Amino acid sequence: MTSGWDKETDVVVIGYGSAGAAAAIAAHDAGARVLVLESTAQGGGNTLVSFGGFMVPTHLDKAIRYISGLYEFSHSEKDDELIRVFVEESSKSIEWLKSLKQDVAVLTYGGASYPSITGAETIKRYAVKGAHKGATAFAQNLWQLLSSAVQEERNIPVLTGTPAKRLVTDSDGTVSGVIARTQEGEISIQAKRGVIITTGGYGFNAEIMQNYVKGSPIYSLGHPGNRGDGLLMAQKAGAKLWHMNGVSCSFGIKVPEFESALMMGIGGDGQIFVDKSGKRFINEATIERHAGLLAVDFFDSNSLTYPRIPFFLIFDETARLRGPISRTVGLGSAGIRYSWSSDNSKEVDNGWIQKADTLVELARNLNIDEAALHKTITQWNSDVGRGDDTLYGREIPDDRSSALVANGPFYAATIHPCLINTQGGPRRNGKAQVVDAFNKPIPRLYSAGELGSLWGLIYQGGGNIAEALAFGRIAGVHAAGERCYISVLPDTKGDMS
Repeated sequence: MTSGWDKETDVVVIGYGSAGAAAAIAAHDAGARVLVLESTAQGGGNTLVSFGGFMVPTHLDKAIRYISGLYEFSHSEKDDELIRVFVEESSKSIEWLKSLKQDVAVLTYGGASYPSITGAETIKRYAVKGAHKGATAFAQNLWQLLSSAVQEERNIPVLTGTPAKRLVTDSDGTVSGVIARTQEGEISIQAKRGVIITTGGYGFNAEIMQNYVKGSPIYSLGHPGNRGDGLLMAQKAGAKLWHMNGVSCSFGIKVPEFESALMMGIGGDGQIFVDKSGKRFINEATIERHAGLLAVDFFDSNSLTYPRIPFFLIFDETARLRGPISRTVGLGSAGIRYSWSSDNSKEVDNGWIQKADTLVELARNLNIDEAALHKTITQWNSDVGRGDDTLYGREIPDDRSSALVANGPFYAATIHPCLINTQGGPRRNGKAQVVDAFNKPIPRLYSAGELGSLWGLIYQGGGNIAEALAFGRIAGVHAAGERCYISVLPDTKGDMS
């Protein structure tokens, strides 16, 4: 090519999860030639290891009020236009998904994560029905639908194992293409209309996590491809960052058998949480499952520790025999498939759960104060007997005996905050354009998905895939609508790779 580029197309999509797929489909359907770059061997990203649900509002004005409330309570930076656009576009997602293939069916499985906020009744969560089974079945159903629409129905080329390394910008800051790495070496790809970054977050970038997310150690449950590549590329192009402290974070255990942590749905009857001093610190039953980090990220400036990272899940023999201590195991865990034993015995034998005949022995095993743990358990059992949690107001079940921690042996699992995904990154506007420090669009640069998400410190379940689908479509349409821009490849030698 006389212009110096190795390849050329209209729109380059960097990253192939639900946001990248939606962007590619929308740009193609708007008349653009599209090329998708994916750093890993297959697509899917965090979408494929998630539950697969997405939020759809049933009333626009009430949904806007609810979502706005999440920012007002958390004091996160809010963009009213972005919220309005998100709500309007998300309301079209079910119809859009059904347009991709005949006989697509969805089901509803939940609602607002914070039902006390005004407008919560209008938030509904949906998932795509299909043939898959297991914890990530709905995610697999969704991804099969999206990837088929990209590769089979539209024949959009997807280059897997081809990470984008940097954006190419002209002297005026216009993004004109991408430098990517293949097994044969670097290639330059001209994007005549625009580049859309959908690379996900930075959960697997320790440096970025250390600088922006409070708490340590935090393990990751998400896709290992979330290394912050898109964040760094956008920064180099001059992008403004926001919501960098926002994460979706559950609880889990880290065991040597698996690289990723295992998500744990805990806080049921007969389970209490104690910190490193042996004391309860929260109402265990009311922690929203995406907000685990907010429950434990307290830093004690006296002891110079995070006293709740890790914390300990305490229960007794009655609770062990009742059933698995976790309501969910393995969901989100980078594709891990694990079946928890019905009576927790396998996990005790594995050493994942510590067992002790007495509370004194259990405290010693956990290296916490024996008297403090004994006092905590005694007070809890006394409160259960009266039907009143005097510390944190936890609801005591009608069958009070099911809530006691009194029948030895006693057990403990070491629990860490486990990251589902991050929310921060380059800020975008209502057209999905990435903006600079002065909120001016960077020419021909777009983004979608959790990279630069609209969600702040408080996250609504099903919000990330909803956002990926909505802003993926918006980015695809607007990028395809750019006027064709042909440039000569500038000298990129010396650029950071």
